[in-house]
Amino acid sequence: MGEGLIPLKWFHLFRLFFLTFLLSACATQAPLRPPADAGAWKTHKAAVSALQRWQARGRIAVRTDEDGWSASFDWKQVDGDYRIRLRGPFGQGAMELDGSARGVWLKRAGQPAVFSTRPEILLEQQSGWRLPVAGLDYWLRGLPDREGEADSQLDAAGRLVSLQQHGWQVDYRNYRHYGNYALPTRLDLRRNGVRVRLLIDDWELQ
Repeated sequence: MGEGLIPLKWFHLFRLFFLTFLLSACATQAPLRPPADAGAWKTHKAAVSALQRWQARGRIAVRTDEDGWSASFDWKQVDGDYRIRLRGPFGQGAMELDGSARGVWLKRAGQPAVFSTRPEILLEQQSGWRLPVAGLDYWLRGLPDREGEADSQLDAAGRLVSLQQHGWQVDYRNYRHYGNYALPTRLDLRRNGVRVRLLIDDWELQ
C-alpha cells in the first residue's frame, strides 16, 4: 500500500460516521412544533374562566365498538346552574338535565323527573350512556376542571391542545374567536372504548 492512501476499513468507518452525522443533522433541522406560550395561557385561562354566563349550541356523537347515537345539544350556563337539552338521542326525543351544585334533575316528555346528586350516574341509569357531565362546562370552554389532577398540552397561542383528566382524554381540534375570547368548536373525548365528538356551532356570551 502506498503512502497517502487510507486503508479500506478506515474509509468505510469514515463514510459511516459521515452518513450518521448527516442523518443526525437532518433530524435536528426538522421543523419543530412551536413552544407553548405560558404567559398567553395564563391570560387566556383567566379570561375564559371569568365567563360564567354563556350558551353553547351544537351536535354530539357518542360511539362504542357496539353502538352509538347522535343528537343536537343546547347548553346554557348561568353561574353554577346549567341546563342541557339533548334532542334526538336514544330514539326517545328530547331530554333535559337541569343541574347545580346541589344535584341534577333529568326530564323527558311524558315521564316524571328524576333527581340525583351524581349527574353521570343518573344519565347512565336513564339512558345507558355515561358522559362526563360534571366538569364538562370547563372542558367545553377549553379549560381543565378545577377539581382533580390534569395533564395538559398547549399550542403556541397558549390554548389547550389536549387534556387528560377524570380518566378522559380530551383533544381540541379547532378554536374560533368570539369577541375577545378564543373558544373551542370541536372536541374529541375518549375513555375506556367510549368516543365522544362535540361540534359547537355557536357560542353566545353574556
